[in-house]
Amino acid sequence: MSDSNNPPIVIVGGGLAGTVMLVHTLVKIANDPAITPDNPVHLSLIERYAEQLHGGVAYSKGPNFREHNLNAGARTLNFFPAGKYPAGMPTFVEYIQERAKTNPEELHALTDPPRQRVNEYCQHMLKLAIGKAGAKAQVDIGMKNIIKAEEKPDGGARLYCSDGAEFDASHVILATGFQEATAPKFAQKAANHPHFVAQPYSGRANRAFEEVCSNAEGQKAFIIGTGLTAMDIAARLIKQGFKGEITMMSRRALMHTTFEPTTPEEYLAKRIKGEPRPQAELDFTKQEPKFLQAKTIAGLVKAVGKEFTELTAQGYSSGEILAYWERYVPTIAEKFPHEDLAKLYLDNEALIVSRRAGVTPDTGTTVRDAINNGQIKVKPGAIREVAVDDEGKLSVTYNPGSGALTLTRAKFNAVTNRTKTEGYDFVFSAMGNSANFNNVAEVKEKLWADLLETGKAMPHWLRAGVTLTKDFSLVDAQGKASDCFTVIGVPASGHMVVTRYPYPDSPGVTGGKMGPTSLNSGAILSETLLVLEAKYERMVSNFKIDEPAANDPEFDVAPKKRAAGRSFGA
Repeated sequence: MSDSNNPPIVIVGGGLAGTVMLVHTLVKIANDPAITPDNPVHLSLIERYAEQLHGGVAYSKGPNFREHNLNAGARTLNFFPAGKYPAGMPTFVEYIQERAKTNPEELHALTDPPRQRVNEYCQHMLKLAIGKAGAKAQVDIGMKNIIKAEEKPDGGARLYCSDGAEFDASHVILATGFQEATAPKFAQKAANHPHFVAQPYSGRANRAFEEVCSNAEGQKAFIIGTGLTAMDIAARLIKQGFKGEITMMSRRALMHTTFEPTTPEEYLAKRIKGEPRPQAELDFTKQEPKFLQAKTIAGLVKAVGKEFTELTAQGYSSGEILAYWERYVPTIAEKFPHEDLAKLYLDNEALIVSRRAGVTPDTGTTVRDAINNGQIKVKPGAIREVAVDDEGKLSVTYNPGSGALTLTRAKFNAVTNRTKTEGYDFVFSAMGNSANFNNVAEVKEKLWADLLETGKAMPHWLRAGVTLTKDFSLVDAQGKASDCFTVIGVPASGHMVVTRYPYPDSPGVTGGKMGPTSLNSGAILSETLLVLEAKYERMVSNFKIDEPAANDPEFDVAPKKRAAGRSFGA
């Protein structure tokens, strides 16, 4: 039997990725006969921000606006593969239906799920998983900021906190999520202005929304971006009573498709109207794409464009096409130089994202109606500067654009030298958070800055996240895989795009995850399953006893002692 003082398995980051990993680990412990209450597995979940616990930025408890919705229906959020949920643990759809028994209005969350509801579901699933593991696991959830991590010569790791505390871990899972959003470079002069909002889902943003909406007459709001976050901001302004003019701007002015209003009954019978259909229903998925025959990057771009046009003309949606094509991204990554592919991906990332993901009816309809009635103006343009004018108001200087889909950053910059400057009462940044670790000087999170500066981590060539092995071990600057650092979630995003993995809900299908799907719950589930398949035995080995005899009655008795840890409430 191992020493009861074994260091814990530590998950750094308590958002969706960290919570899913903890839930799956607890379920495996519950079903592991070689782990007993006499020597429980110690697990620690560490999070910096209380409002992001069990939700991260995406499902934060920070916004006080309840209708900050997902961009897909409730079926798309998965803790386990379809048909493989442990007994007593509900799917997100079942969780919503259970709540609707006492409040029928909850059913709207099937087609327009509030993101805060996801946070509550995560808490519920963790509570159930802790109950399943019982006294076989001791769970500690701590609010700490880990700023440094290093492997110990004799195995395991030492973690250092911002408050000076230090502790050891037998294995570390880095599920740190996005870096915290700050003002973009071109808005540094306005970054400290009370009416400039860099993080629209924060407590400070709550106050800004209340202020702008309480003085709405004649006010002008500017949103940097036209993507999902920008649509969230615009919808929130309108729903909270903002009557002024809203301008949304991005280089190409690309916006996401809005799915059609769908009743809960229709959704349960089929899907939200406009969501991608199951691939089994799509004839074009029965053969490989033609663009795989391309010999050059230029040929690839031309072939993709031609095939995409042909398929959309046949009635397939962009989401359906890209959902099928993304499995072939690893194949492309094996054929062409990484530097060329990285540039191609970065130049077209907004196009891929806007075509790959739609918006649920509530948010999309609110924004589209406001565009149609003239309250929202969507403009293509390259923003050069957000500053504070002589009167203390915010000014935005930009180059007007054409909105051309094929316009790269370099071409956009060369199109025009004309600039325009306009004044606004409030500016909201929807540029979101970063997963780019290539420039260490711009890495805001001290833990990752230290790992990169000391060579314990290496940026991914796609300029998204860090380099990992097939089993998600962190790779250092010399190409050596770590024995005790595993990475999942946002820092694994580049790795997920170009690495061929099995899809949990599609038996026999392998491929990468492209655009928003490299960070969604499906990708996180995929990573969790793969990590535990490869590393579970190693992670819990110090806590195991010798294999029990098959007829040992001790393992037929459910443990009565509850796991240590905090209480979880909605």
